[in-house]
Amino acid sequence: MTDGHTDERDALASHSRRDVLRTASIGALTAGFAGCLDGASNSTGTTSSGAGATARWAGTQNPDTTCWDFGEDPSEAPEDCGLVYPVFELKRRLDAREDAPDMALIDSKELCSEQSCMSKLDSKVIQLGSSSVANSAKIWPENEIWSIPYTFPVHERASIGYSFVHPTTWEDYWVPFAKKYNVVPIGFDPPGYRAHLIGTGSDPGTPVTSPADFENRKIRTTQSEVISTAFDKLGMNPVTISFSDTLQGMKSGVVDGLEIITPYAVAGQITSITAQVTLTQWAPGLDPIWCRVDFLKDLSETKRAAFAEVTANLAEQSIQRTDRMYERFQGLSPDAPVEGSNFHTQGPDDGPVQVNWLSEADLKAWRDPVNPADNRDLYDDAIGRVHDEFTDGFFDQLHDIARESGVPNQSKNFTLNAWWDDYLDQI
Repeated sequence: MTDGHTDERDALASHSRRDVLRTASIGALTAGFAGCLDGASNSTGTTSSGAGATARWAGTQNPDTTCWDFGEDPSEAPEDCGLVYPVFELKRRLDAREDAPDMALIDSKELCSEQSCMSKLDSKVIQLGSSSVANSAKIWPENEIWSIPYTFPVHERASIGYSFVHPTTWEDYWVPFAKKYNVVPIGFDPPGYRAHLIGTGSDPGTPVTSPADFENRKIRTTQSEVISTAFDKLGMNPVTISFSDTLQGMKSGVVDGLEIITPYAVAGQITSITAQVTLTQWAPGLDPIWCRVDFLKDLSETKRAAFAEVTANLAEQSIQRTDRMYERFQGLSPDAPVEGSNFHTQGPDDGPVQVNWLSEADLKAWRDPVNPADNRDLYDDAIGRVHDEFTDGFFDQLHDIARESGVPNQSKNFTLNAWWDDYLDQI
């Protein structure tokens, strides 16, 4: 990395990029793009000197179970709301601005699943799509690095979002990622941890808290190789089926449970047949909105600046509301399930799901066998792939970033200091 990059980080750290966005005019914001892609054309068939293309988005999010606005009292949230995902709010904010690109939301059932949106992006069927970092690794294998268990410290959700958009991560991971795949993250849901759920059909009637309690149970997971590796090491039995088939699979006994980002369990009605959720804090739950780089470059300077401003504000707010979303809205705090929350009202027979908040001793049984600090060889392929393709030593950087002094102790104190538009000219 150059001295210029270091100087840029120092400047960003002392003056939040969000402060610039809040105070600068659109003219001042767009000045930074001048000459970067002037009049350039690309394979989308439009030019940056024109009005720009319409962003076609598809993903697995359902507007009926997705909300953005929610208060302190979880019982006042919209009915059946389980997933706090920003894409519908993104469209609303873009529609409210004359200087922003248009956005078309497409029914995900007609276009792509959580495992196919990446290929739809690659084939230019859509410009924006969503998939968790774990599922995306099927197409973009370098993203396996984000699922390595306990890369992030437990009970520090803010560290996940902080690390995901850190200036070093942009320079050493997302820029080379975008160069290779023509895709960059431009938003995401409030980041949390993946958890383990056990269905009502296999509930033993006692808390399921240790890896041994999950032995011989068929647990649905993603196609992530590192998650399957961790399952094997912990003596568990991973089963790969699509998320859309998991609800029926738990009802029929094809699987006994699953590990998942908890908001998706609510949105997919998985909680209705869930007896227990065990908060292992083991791998990050993060579902980005992925966007084609050539689409961003094709936008006019004014539309690109507006798109950057709107997506940056949403990304910052997603991280800032993380603790409130998981602890109040989801109800996953030490005194869980919180009254009126998702896991309190949307369990079996509209009752509560038993929430197992693990002690440090319980967490140790999960963490010690798969912690990359002591078991790095388990993840040699995933780490080596990134070091060979992108930046040597990045995993160690990521591990340290998640624990540096700049990580806010509460997600509400997060400020975004770097975003995709800061690095577009490097891609």
